[in-house]
Amino acid sequence: MSELSYDVTLFISHVLKSLPFLLWGIIVSSSLLAFLDEHQFVAKLPQNRILGAIVGSSLGIMIPVGQYGNIPVTRRLLLQGASIPLSISFLIASPTINPFVIWVSWGVLGNYPRLLFLRILGAWLIGIILGLIFSAYADKPSGKSRNLSTLAIYSTLLHSGTLLRSRNTPQTLHRTGSLIYEYKANSAIPDHLWGRCLLFLDNLIKEFLELGSILLLGCAITTVAQVFLPQAQLLTWGQTPVTQILVMSLLSLVLSFNSLCTPYFINPLTNKFLYGSNLVFLLLSSLINLKSLSLLFMTIRPKAAMYILILTAQLMILLCFALNFYLS
Repeated sequence: MSELSYDVTLFISHVLKSLPFLLWGIIVSSSLLAFLDEHQFVAKLPQNRILGAIVGSSLGIMIPVGQYGNIPVTRRLLLQGASIPLSISFLIASPTINPFVIWVSWGVLGNYPRLLFLRILGAWLIGIILGLIFSAYADKPSGKSRNLSTLAIYSTLLHSGTLLRSRNTPQTLHRTGSLIYEYKANSAIPDHLWGRCLLFLDNLIKEFLELGSILLLGCAITTVAQVFLPQAQLLTWGQTPVTQILVMSLLSLVLSFNSLCTPYFINPLTNKFLYGSNLVFLLLSSLINLKSLSLLFMTIRPKAAMYILILTAQLMILLCFALNFYLS
């Protein structure tokens, strides 16, 4: 009975630490839909792939949605017409390039400024690199693909974006299921504040129900994996530069801490593990953990999500191997 109580408590703790970040990201996403003119917004964004990747990787400073919240905002950026380099670099870097995360990390890891600097620089550079890699992705449906949903016309990176039942009633908005992704015409944009607020609430509720249900599933999977993972034994296996990185990579995946909590976990290990081993946990846990992956794969099409996962993990692990072997 006590073990079941522990499992339930662990699950609830994961939910409480995750849902607020997702909710904040959905609030920002709904605000972009309801209160921002799409055409003016796109016109102000850089279209050059290099500049777009740099701006996207730095955008977390101005839009501090953090982990879990970065996924609905990335989807909204793509639907509003932002370039792929900007959107992907924002997705990768924003959980770390965030004033709140930087502030908390400085408070916890202030005695290790080199580790803190490497975390920020590594996330920023990897976000830019991923954005540039995905700039070669042709975000247009082929003429042969007639089965694509109307949403795919806007971005073939995205799923239809809903687990809820479609509405067949006449709409002044383009929808796929319950996901609102565009106004049918500029005249359909509510002219008054009350109409925009209603649209904001409508999208907020539906996106939260959709993505919140996925996040709850991710929390349940994380709880099960964490209960059966021998954490203490894994830490004792990290005796060499290679095994330390492998152990910390596995822990970052399963423990699924958010960006604000990872410095607290890593702080007691800074004297025991090499810089690269600590850094790989800080970098990977910000994006590649069971809860984030559940949202990523349900929002972005599997092939693109797999590319994001593999390329990001490779770049982060290679960077940390280099630190362990050459700079530690």
